Amino acid sequence: MRQGGKEELRASVLKTYLLRVRTEKGERFVRQLLVGAGIDPAAVDNETGWVSQLAAKRALRAIADLLGRDAIRHRGDWVTHSEALGILVRMLRSGEHPVDAYRYLAENAREVTRIGTWDIEEGEPGKGLRPGAHESVRMTYRLRADGGEDAERADPDGEELLCNARAGELASLPRIWGLPEAEITHEACLAKGGDACVYAVRWEDRRSRRGLVLGVVGGATASGGIVAGAGGPLAGLLAACLGATLGGGAGILWDRSRSERAARAFERNRIAALERGLELRGDGGATPGDLTGSVLGGKYRIGRKIGSGGIGVVYAAEHIALGHEVAVKVLRGAAARDGGEIARLRREAYIQVHVEHPNVVRVLDLDEMPDGSIYVVMERLVGRSLADKLGRDGLLTPVAATRIFIHVCGALEAAHKKGVVHRDLKPGNIFLCDDGVAKVLDFGMGKLASAESLTQTGYTLGTPEYMAPEQCIGAQVEQRTDIYALGVMMYEALTGELPIVAQSRRELLDLHQRQIPVPMRVRRPDLPIPEALDAAVMQCLKKRLNERPKGAAQLEQLLAAVPLDGLPSSYPPGIGRRPGGTRRPKWDQNANTVTGPAANDAADERDH
Repeated sequence: MRQGGKEELRASVLKTYLLRVRTEKGERFVRQLLVGAGIDPAAVDNETGWVSQLAAKRALRAIADLLGRDAIRHRGDWVTHSEALGILVRMLRSGEHPVDAYRYLAENAREVTRIGTWDIEEGEPGKGLRPGAHESVRMTYRLRADGGEDAERADPDGEELLCNARAGELASLPRIWGLPEAEITHEACLAKGGDACVYAVRWEDRRSRRGLVLGVVGGATASGGIVAGAGGPLAGLLAACLGATLGGGAGILWDRSRSERAARAFERNRIAALERGLELRGDGGATPGDLTGSVLGGKYRIGRKIGSGGIGVVYAAEHIALGHEVAVKVLRGAAARDGGEIARLRREAYIQVHVEHPNVVRVLDLDEMPDGSIYVVMERLVGRSLADKLGRDGLLTPVAATRIFIHVCGALEAAHKKGVVHRDLKPGNIFLCDDGVAKVLDFGMGKLASAESLTQTGYTLGTPEYMAPEQCIGAQVEQRTDIYALGVMMYEALTGELPIVAQSRRELLDLHQRQIPVPMRVRRPDLPIPEALDAAVMQCLKKRLNERPKGAAQLEQLLAAVPLDGLPSSYPPGIGRRPGGTRRPKWDQNANTVTGPAANDAADERDH
């Protein structure tokens, strides 16, 4: 089927409109529209494909006749439809704010058009305390020297449709961040004799404090006006101050809620784009088999499997050129197709690359296999997890536990300085190397202070036994959230028992809010637990954030000050977890716990 002219525009120029037509009119109508425009329907199924500008104009005319010309300028929510996101994969891997999308478009114009270029002129962002604070750019589209300018001048109506489609694209980009559509002012137009199309783009800044300002002003005005009319100016002034305070507080909560909704929308769209990218390559259903003996990325020769779980497989491997041993973690099964797990593995790699500390496992590489499966290359660790050691030995002596948890504090302090909260500290994520070093694993659920959350408001993320009270209710987490989880681990490691247990997940989350654990020296009077160590652990388990140690560095100091002289470095056989000691109940962990990719799932393995 001949389109007429060269293939010069990405099919994404039509995709959002066709998705709307398909929803409102049906698939058969879409096929007829495309055939009438001279476009093979298969060419548009993949939004990263190419169509000619002549065929695109014919299709846009048909769409405008059907939906109205205004629909070309306003794509609406269709821009975030899963089938329209494949073209955005590269941009969403690096973009953090809407302005990044416009920068990317200007720098990578050839990804969407072979006949034009984009230039960007950035405006001053809105001041965050002003109602309706905004950001702005000016985008200029010019035809290339060989872009068919004569043909454009001969078809001003078709060029106007393309101009409107470009405006629709620019207006829709903030929606990916969960924001309203951008305002577009078309300052110059090729279809009207201009040398270029110039679009002034203005969109809402999601970091603005509009709720705070409106709350303060509204609260002060309403309260002050009502009271002043009844009680005089002084009473009105006091009421205005009180109203401003209450209104400001409500505004802050509204701003925070709005920001979190936008963050979730962006994360959801980013993951959907990644999934769509895999689908377009025909890899969405790929499930890697046994990789033993294969070579990944031309660099890593895969050896034996050293760990596996429901979502990940860990292999021993060797760097072919350098000869050193590494560990390779590969998503498998449903996780290889799950955008959430892919995002967590990427986040884990990103965080562990940027948090450089001897007690954080080092990430060396992250890439994709030819079938689209994601893998991450890490330093090879030899030893076993803390979960494995506790499962076999029952508990640790204060001497052994203090050494291990001082190492964990060092890792957490390094992560917290980078704005990272781990959010899933548990014995399975602490690896005890044979050389005596303890390392923190699996930052796949770690939250960057500047990054987006992977969860919805009110939805808990983590392992229930180790979750802080604020985490149990889905509230904002911070570094002292990790301190609570570390306190639970220390309590379990030193006593052989969890500080709080329940028969259901719901009950456990509730008890973390209100139950005060029994001190370790009371729970296990038969063990030589120093009073200072007991006090440090119990301080970590405080319900209020401000009553816990201020950070991992302060906790490390408390642990280092514990007197250990004369205490055994190991317990004799028979001293361990008490018969009938409390362990986590056997509820359905998969249904009630959200976890990142397993870093060392095989408890009986000696290396990672």
